[in-house]
Amino acid sequence: MRKYILAMMAACIAAAFSSSSFAEGALAVGIPQGDPNKGFRWSIQINDPDASSKAMKDCRAARNPATGKACILIGTFSDQCVAVAANAEGSDPVTGAGWAIAPDSATATQRAIAQCNDSRHGTGKSCQLDGDGSVLCDGSAK
Repeated sequence: MRKYILAMMAACIAAAFSSSSFAEGALAVGIPQGDPNKGFRWSIQINDPDASSKAMKDCRAARNPATGKACILIGTFSDQCVAVAANAEGSDPVTGAGWAIAPDSATATQRAIAQCNDSRHGTGKSCQLDGDGSVLCDGSAK
């Protein structure tokens, strides 16, 4: 009987940890004093049960210590997409930044660019997806 109870407990624990309620993706962002012109760093981790800590660790590794110190965990997710937008290229100053976690890549893109354009207050270039221009999706999201 004792072996049966231990086996049932182990099965319940395994089921709980395999549940989709545990985040497999995370987004962390660092903007010193809320001003992207002073620094902007982001990190997205997907399909990883340790996504939160890895996103924060990567974000905090910014070259600018103030940007790394400003990093916060924006959100965790499963089966969703993430987009990050900014309005700078190369050495241009960033005057706007935005991000979104959404059920699909089109919605994430639209929301991130809209938030970025709102935050730039008409200064600098128009916003576009940051990084390599892709949207990252976790699990079964597309």
